[in-house]
This record gives sequence, C-alpha cells and structure tokens, in this order.
Amino acid sequence: MGREPPLVVASLASRVYHIARMTRILYAVSGDGYGHATRAHSVAAALLARGHEVRFLTSLKGNAYLKTVFPGLVDEAFGLCISYNQGRAESVRTVIENIRRGVSQWNQFTSTIRRVFRKFRPQLVVTDFEPFTAFYARRFDVPFVSLDNQHLLTHCSVDRPSGFSRDSFNAYMTIRLYYGGARRYLIPTFIRAPIRYHPTTLVDPILRLKVYEKSIEHGDFLLAYKGAGGENDAMRQVLEGYERMPIRAYGFELNGPRGGVTYKATTTDGFLHDLAGCAGVIMSAGHSLACECLHLEKPMLLVPIAQQFEQAINAYHLEKMGVGRWVDRLSVSAIDEFVDQLEVYRSAAAKVPKATLDGVIEAIEREIP
Repeated sequence: MGREPPLVVASLASRVYHIARMTRILYAVSGDGYGHATRAHSVAAALLARGHEVRFLTSLKGNAYLKTVFPGLVDEAFGLCISYNQGRAESVRTVIENIRRGVSQWNQFTSTIRRVFRKFRPQLVVTDFEPFTAFYARRFDVPFVSLDNQHLLTHCSVDRPSGFSRDSFNAYMTIRLYYGGARRYLIPTFIRAPIRYHPTTLVDPILRLKVYEKSIEHGDFLLAYKGAGGENDAMRQVLEGYERMPIRAYGFELNGPRGGVTYKATTTDGFLHDLAGCAGVIMSAGHSLACECLHLEKPMLLVPIAQQFEQAINAYHLEKMGVGRWVDRLSVSAIDEFVDQLEVYRSAAAKVPKATLDGVIEAIEREIP
C-alpha cells in the first residue's frame, strides 16, 4: 500500500484464522455516499495485508475516495444514487436521475466491467450493495459475497418502529431486487436480530481504520454532522440558535463561526479528532457514523432522513439501547433535553462491546473457493 499499515491491520496480517490460499478478489462498492467506501477501505487493507490481491469497482463518491487510498487499483463504474432535497430523500427524482445517467453511461460501464472480469480474472467477488457486479459475477460464474448493512432488513427479523409500513415495504423491495444468489450474506451491524434467510452471518460493525486507534475523551462541545440530504437550512438555523454548549459543525457549505456554531471543512483527521473528543453528536442516523459513535462511546441525538427507512431502524434501535434520542425534527429544546441526559447515554454506550475486524475477515476467507 506504499505506507506502514495501521496497527489494527498489522495485527490482522499476522493472525491465522485458517489456511486460506491467496486469492484475487474484486471488491465492488456502492458509490452513493462515503460509508460504503470507508468500510471497503478497512476490509481491503486487511485483505491486502494478508496477501490477497484486491481490485475495486466503484462510482461517484466511492471512486473519489478509494482511488486516493488505493491508486491504480480502482476502476470507475456506473453507480446508482439517491437524490435528496433539504434533508429528504426524493423517490421520483431518484428514479429519473438514475435513468438519465444510466442511458448516457451504460455502454461504457458494461465495457469496463467485462474488461475487469476478463483481465483481472477474480476468484471471488465481494459486493457492498453494488448490484451490477453481482449480476456479472453470476454471468462469469464467479462466486460472490454480499457485505453490507442493508440486507439486515431483508435477511433478519428486525424489530421495527410503527408507522413506517410504506417506507418499510419500499426498502424491502429495493434491497431484494438489488441482487440475490450470494455465496454468503455478511451483515455488519450493531443490531442483534434472528436470521430469516441463510446463508447469512452477522458481523461486527466495520469502522474507519483510524477510529479503532482513537483514544476516547469527553469534551465540552457538541459535534453536529450533516451527511447526505443536501443543504438543510432548518438544521443550520437551530444549531446557530443554541447557546448552552458550543457546537462544531461539519458537512455544511460554510466555514467559521456563526452564533454558537463553528463550521469546519470536512477532513478525515479533523473530523475524527472532534468526534473522539466531543460530548455528544447531533446527526442523522446513518449506519457508519452511528457505529463509530458507539465505538467511541458518544451519545447521539438522531434526526433520521425522511423516507430513509434504514435510518429509522437505526434510530429506533439506538434509542432502545439507551445510547441516544430519536427526534423527527431538530429543535433547541430537543438539544437541551439531549444535553441533560448525556451522562445516561454515555454510560449505556460504554457497555456496548467494541467492534473488531476479526470476524468479517475470517468470514470472507471462509468463502474463498
């Protein structure tokens, strides 16, 4: 990889799970957001350290991220994405935008993916919610493993909040239609739920490599993160009106202090430094950041993105675990009530077992043909 591997990767490289021959692995990654790509970074670094040959197929933000981490090992592909407006997912706009992009990029994409399969000759495909590579894996008779948190909703009996029947059905059908026929479904999750369909294995959440090595501190400021969802004027106005604790905010198109908020450019090192040192986090309910907050024992004030059922599930279970609070709309009073309970949430988060990479690497190697 051209640099000294992180300690967690060096440890995995020297550990023996079972005898697994070195394998050419094609790692296909959804490019919609950074969570899939950072997860792939951690897993692939461990696989490379253990001697496997890994190549990536991804798109959009996934391509932008992974090509800087693994130069020369990434091929860009067409990828599906979700359209947002003011913190809401927009279904119709999502379909139209993906069709528009697909028409213009499809021929180039199919040429790229055929070339990768024929030239790289993968012996195993790992797909993180990337459907087209799964289709071509079956076409080229290459076994594939699914590694994503989304299949929790289809392959496990998950306790669900009431009032989300339509969103639940839409999410279920979308995930089921993405792909089937995986050699195994590996689901990284903090939710323990009975498995409905086999072969399925639940594994620990997969974190950014630097998170495993972070020291935990509890500072005197809140961290606010606006991820996917486009600009959210309502969230910004609430944050700027809060005066009880200073707030450091990431993900907005702003820089510098405004009211009680200091807006900061999103860099990995800067963000993780503040995440490890903050008193609590104001966020949506995305899987990746929630898992990092659990690992770092951070209370969460959760405002799930509307019409994103996966986020409603995450918020529901995190609240049941006692590590945070779910609100439908952010307000000054909601932040105040959250701050009043920080110690309670922090105590619950400290009892959650720490995630490791061991289980997922072992599970992938067990599927090598």
